[in-house]
Amino acid sequence: MALYRQIFIEFWKDPKVTEEMSAEDRYTLLYLLTNPHTTQIGIYQITKRQIAFDLGYSTESVGAIIERFEKLLGLIRYNPETRELAIKNWGKYNLKRGGKPVLDCIRKELEKVKDRTLIEYVADSIPNETIKELFLRNVHVTSTISGQEEEQEQEKEQEEEEEQQQEKEEVKKVLTEVVDEISKYFLLEDEDVKKVANTYLATGKEINFLIEKLKLVSETPDVKNVVGYLLKAIQEDYKPIIGKTNNSIPSVKTRFHNINQSFKKYAPEQLEKILQESQKGKFN
Repeated sequence: MALYRQIFIEFWKDPKVTEEMSAEDRYTLLYLLTNPHTTQIGIYQITKRQIAFDLGYSTESVGAIIERFEKLLGLIRYNPETRELAIKNWGKYNLKRGGKPVLDCIRKELEKVKDRTLIEYVADSIPNETIKELFLRNVHVTSTISGQEEEQEQEKEQEEEEEQQQEKEEVKKVLTEVVDEISKYFLLEDEDVKKVANTYLATGKEINFLIEKLKLVSETPDVKNVVGYLLKAIQEDYKPIIGKTNNSIPSVKTRFHNINQSFKKYAPEQLEKILQESQKGKFN
């Protein structure tokens, strides 16, 4: 963003300014030439509401002034859909000199213009042929490039959404399997099932780890608080009693091996929500 904008003294000698414009018009035109939204190319995005706020006018008054500037005085062009404003003679006073830094800045700003007709509108008054040629090259060519980039961006966003949805569905399947495994060993209240499931998921371990703890607790005699003992067994990784081979569960890589990384992306409350979605009909 530029720190200042130049206003030539010719501004006050222009017959259109001195004879055809009211004090309100002159004030507004100075604002359009110097406000913080202005760019090197004389085309920038701004809303009528913003102009009204900065100048202290009503939105209706600003609308009337812009219409007068555009249709009667021929000073600007405003696109209400893209909310872009172009100043006709901007290039006449501000684009006289070139150089690589200036051209690089112009090239970058031209790429952002949505209404390509505004580029040609401003280009007509540019005295520097190199800069003018750069403007005209961007009227059609960059428009096509911008359209392709926008289409590619939309495709990318759609792919990311599909991947996220697919990942969420996979997480749901895993959560369903976790709850089903718990239910094979114990008939617990819904809230207790959620506690056990969330505690296990926090470990990031394979499903065999959970099965091992479920079996260990189910075969431990005289357990007064099954849920509490099960949570502790999961958190502290209680081991089965040595010698009881039926407690040993072979380590096999399942889809849990790959999906555990996905769980880390979700906050506890998000997992809770997905868990509830996956268990509709079971937790109701």
